Amino acid sequence: MLQRRVLVLYLQKALKPTPAIKALETSVIERKVMEWRTENNGVDCGVFTMRHMETYKGEKTPWVTGFVKENEVNNRQNSQLHLPRHIYLSKIILSEHNVERQKIIELTNAFDKRPDREKYFKDLDKIIPDRLRAFIGKD
Repeated sequence: MLQRRVLVLYLQKALKPTPAIKALETSVIERKVMEWRTENNGVDCGVFTMRHMETYKGEKTPWVTGFVKENEVNNRQNSQLHLPRHIYLSKIILSEHNVERQKIIELTNAFDKRPDREKYFKDLDKIIPDRLRAFIGKD
């Protein structure tokens, strides 16, 4: 598996070689069964990755992330993703390591002072998916 090989090469270079790194090279990778795995959501992989890193501790007991299955009634999973999406985005944008942080803050403050800013929020729930489809070229 390519990802494992890249990880092993990185660890060998970043750290001194250890038996644990050597064992990782030949270990069997077990794909964890996740009830919330998606088939139709290709844009929130970063949100899922962050939540997985926050909640998975390697236990054999059921893994609880708080996400429901993708195709549940009323698309609850999409609603559940809304808050973590905003939390992670805010942390990335406002991080002291983000070299574009100050520029984004200035642009946001300037936008906030616009008297016509409300018109930009109108129909965002429709506009964003339409623009995404146009960009990706997929329905």
